Amino acid sequence: MGVSIGDSCTLYKLCKICNELKHKMKFPSGGGGKKRRGKRKSYCYDCKERKAERVSEPFAYSYDTSILDATKEITIRGRTLNNRRYESVLDYEKAKRLVEEGTAGIYHPTLIHHFYNRRTIKPFILERDGYTCHYCGRFGDTIDHKLPRSKGGLSTVANCVCACLRCNQRKSDMGYEEFIEKIHRQLTASS
Repeated sequence: MGVSIGDSCTLYKLCKICNELKHKMKFPSGGGGKKRRGKRKSYCYDCKERKAERVSEPFAYSYDTSILDATKEITIRGRTLNNRRYESVLDYEKAKRLVEEGTAGIYHPTLIHHFYNRRTIKPFILERDGYTCHYCGRFGDTIDHKLPRSKGGLSTVANCVCACLRCNQRKSDMGYEEFIEKIHRQLTASS
C-alpha cells in the first residue's frame, strides 16, 4: 500500500487547480493574522491568475427518502431571515416530509439542506403561480397553506399556493378539499 508524501507530511500540499503536489511555501498565505497562522490558499503561486478558472461541479442532492437513516437524528441546515447559517435536529418523519414536498434535499443519510426560509419561499410561490389566486383566479399576493399549519402543515413548496387576501381570510384554517367544496357549492348555488 503506497503512501504519498502529501498524506504523511504537512510541508507539501496539493494544488486544487493544477493537481500538482508542491511545497507549502509555493502557496499564497491565507491571511487572517493569528487565527490563520500557517494556513495557505488551495492554489499555488503558478495558478494564482487561474483561480477563477476553477470550476467546481454543483452538488447534486438526492430526493430519495429511502436513504434517510431513521435510526439516527436527522440534522437540517439552512439560512435564517438575516442570512445566517443555522443547524437544527429534526425527527425522521418531518425530515422525510420536507424532502418529499420539495423544500429540502438530502446531503447524506443524516443531513438535509433546507432551501427556503420565510423570506425566500413567498416570492418563489408567487412567481411559480404567476401572482394568480389558486382559488378564484384573481390577482394574488399572499401565500396559503393547503394543509393549515395549525393542523400540522409545513411551509413547503408543495403545501403552499398563491392566494388573494380575500380567499386566504375566508379559508382560514379550513382544509384544502373542504374549502374547494365550499367554493364549488357557492358557484353552483349562484348559477
